[in-house]
Amino acid sequence: MQFLVVLPDGSRAVKSNPGWLTGDTPETARPLTADELVAMGFGRKIIDEPPPFDAEKQTRILSPIDEWGVTETTATAKYVVSDLPFEAVRANKLAALADKRWTIENGGVVINGASVRTDANSQAKITGAVSLFQNDPELESIDWEAQPGVWVTLDAATMKAIGIAVGRHVQACFSRARALSASIMAAPDIEALDAVDIEAGWPGQ
Repeated sequence: MQFLVVLPDGSRAVKSNPGWLTGDTPETARPLTADELVAMGFGRKIIDEPPPFDAEKQTRILSPIDEWGVTETTATAKYVVSDLPFEAVRANKLAALADKRWTIENGGVVINGASVRTDANSQAKITGAVSLFQNDPELESIDWEAQPGVWVTLDAATMKAIGIAVGRHVQACFSRARALSASIMAAPDIEALDAVDIEAGWPGQ
């Protein structure tokens, strides 16, 4: 619990519970409650309940302490919620789209009933394995960890099929992101931006 105190010069400050004790003996000592501290004149209990807001469209700023509502026993923190400019809202939507694309792209893909990892490191290894088969005609198979602790033996044809499937998955993610990005950039107002659903239409859904 924090308290608002009025300093000798009339300014206000926030202080934490001082930890004062009450009791006649060490055995009976206990910390004073917030209400007891208020009654003793230490300060006013701060009621800090930030109002809800949409971080993608609004800002929430704590007002200066001298603007807080004050009673004899309490001080209520004041917040100001303001709408962001349209350009900022659009930028936030584009950032959310980039995060969504990254999540879907790296979320893996199912090929012939088997889950295959598609994070950047796995994509690079798959590309390297396909290239290895292409450049080493004598290579018949390789050992591959499809998932942590799950090992398989793959031949050139299977590795190529995996490479193509993963490549198509990645490209489908970028194609979907490009289409959504175009819709976001074309939106003339907040209502139109809200109508662009960046959660739908991704590969695998």
